[in-house]
Amino acid sequence: MKIDIKKSALVLIEYQNEWLGEDSKLEHLMKDKKQFEESKINSKKVLEHGRKIGMSIIHIPFIVSSDYKEFGKEKAKLGLRAVIQKVNTWQGKSKDFHRDFLPKEDEFIVSGRLGVSGFAGSNLNEILRNNGIENIFLIGYATNVCVESTFREAHDKGYNTYVISDATSAFSKEQKEFFEVNIVHHFGALLDTKEFLYLQHKKLAHEIVLDYYKALSTGDIKEALTLVDDNIEYIAVKDTSETYPELYGTYHGKSELTNFFKHLSDFYITEDFRVDSFASNKDEAFIKGYLKYKIKRNDNIYDTFWMAYVTIKDGKILTYRFFKDTALLEEKYNY
Repeated sequence: MKIDIKKSALVLIEYQNEWLGEDSKLEHLMKDKKQFEESKINSKKVLEHGRKIGMSIIHIPFIVSSDYKEFGKEKAKLGLRAVIQKVNTWQGKSKDFHRDFLPKEDEFIVSGRLGVSGFAGSNLNEILRNNGIENIFLIGYATNVCVESTFREAHDKGYNTYVISDATSAFSKEQKEFFEVNIVHHFGALLDTKEFLYLQHKKLAHEIVLDYYKALSTGDIKEALTLVDDNIEYIAVKDTSETYPELYGTYHGKSELTNFFKHLSDFYITEDFRVDSFASNKDEAFIKGYLKYKIKRNDNIYDTFWMAYVTIKDGKILTYRFFKDTALLEEKYNY
């Protein structure tokens, strides 16, 4: 499954001490302890992967005053507004995010929420709309209460919404199964943690190429090779050269390309390499840049503008052709 990462968000519901802390009142209400423990383990994996692939991360806490005044001057008589006050939950440090799920500086924390749904009274919809989010992946607590309510409302607001089933927990096995069998198909879809971990960023051609250059610039050849197809054709300026076989040639596959990169370091010291501009569509990219090498054999400086033409297949670089001033290179090489 591939998605547009820029249009997707991982939404965490109530990863706070009231659920996950050592003195959690709500954890004691969990009849299916195995389900709950597995959800915590899987939630960590999901959050780590979401961050790794650059997905927007949105935390939805539940925050109320110590006197529950948001629920009205008189105590509520029905529903969770009544139960929360009766059992005195969501007070003190129980409202804090759990240490394993602390938001990072560049992540979103929803505010203003007063209902079961993450949208109720909050700025969640504005965060999603303002950041161009179309796909939502939900995890959190409890499956059949806050997750389900958020799931339903997300559908009605036009989002493509998924629940990562084993990274949420209901109070019982029966509640979870009812949600998965009878509710989900009306409002979105299910996937599990394993499936989420296989999610890949559907990158544009220029993003793939820029990541490739970034890896090369830091000397991370292993990372650069993850961005090329197994059957890559890499043409270093000329298809072949009897005069300067060490400078030019065509390389096929990752093994030959690895040898080419090692070979370059025998002849050049890179002093500058940058990308100045590019044009791209879904499967092609044209790049223009500047490079500056010191030639090891004579310490001559070779600097020039360069261009590259790249084709992409299934998110990998399939062909790469590099152009630079060969006359100047040969002059500097032989001086």
